[in-house]
Amino acid sequence: MLAAAPMFWACSADMGTEPGTDPDPVVTLYAYAPAGDYNPDNDITVRFVTNNKVTSVKYLLAPSVDVKDLSEGQLLSKVESEGTTVENLGGNSFADVTLTDIHGDYVIAAVANGSSIGNCVSFTGLSWELLKEGTFVYNNDIVPAIAGIESVEATLEKCTTDDNLYRINGVFGKGTSLKMDMLDIEGEDEDGVYRFFRVKQTATPWSYGNYGTVSVRDIGYWQNNEAYVTSGGFESGLYEDGSAFFYLQWNVAAGNLGYNYSLFIPYE
Repeated sequence: MLAAAPMFWACSADMGTEPGTDPDPVVTLYAYAPAGDYNPDNDITVRFVTNNKVTSVKYLLAPSVDVKDLSEGQLLSKVESEGTTVENLGGNSFADVTLTDIHGDYVIAAVANGSSIGNCVSFTGLSWELLKEGTFVYNNDIVPAIAGIESVEATLEKCTTDDNLYRINGVFGKGTSLKMDMLDIEGEDEDGVYRFFRVKQTATPWSYGNYGTVSVRDIGYWQNNEAYVTSGGFESGLYEDGSAFFYLQWNVAAGNLGYNYSLFIPYE
């Protein structure tokens, strides 16, 4: 799985993907969400994969603005002069490096044997602005049964690099969050005007019996039908005062655990 917001773009043509088929050293980069106690909003694991001609690899994490206008030769020189050596990486092998605390648009580039630049990986580290402190109420029987709690202190935050991205931080406890992808559609009820949003499949820190990790998502993602997120009583919405309602489906790999509203209630 890719980490938050990364994508691949080629600094040069992909070559040497089959061992022994290319006369030049080739390093290929792949990006993943880091495993373990990391923050996928700002941390990324990069895998460096080499062909049989490689004896050394250097990489550089650089702001995108600093490298976007460089030629391939200029980027190669920059990586060689400013980069970091990937330890214990030779031919026909791979190594993983986890880079942390990245904020903003960055590029990871690598050079093999000081002479051959590989593809590059782009990553946008997210930053957040606190909007409201409050309580997230699960409002169902699922969480009390598996986690023994009915609500948790949490915060509503807005992404400073994406006006259409919000999150509830601490939604399943410390170090967890639930992202809200805002839609350009509004609704109104007796509590005021609200803006619809989507909730992608998100893992919780909890498990259900022998069925493994419990995850949540909106009904539209569950049913593979966007119509559910703006009509039919399955919507999720954010009010102007910072309160929000989430219609979530709780699930494990084997199937559905149930669905109902959860709420974020600001303190003020």
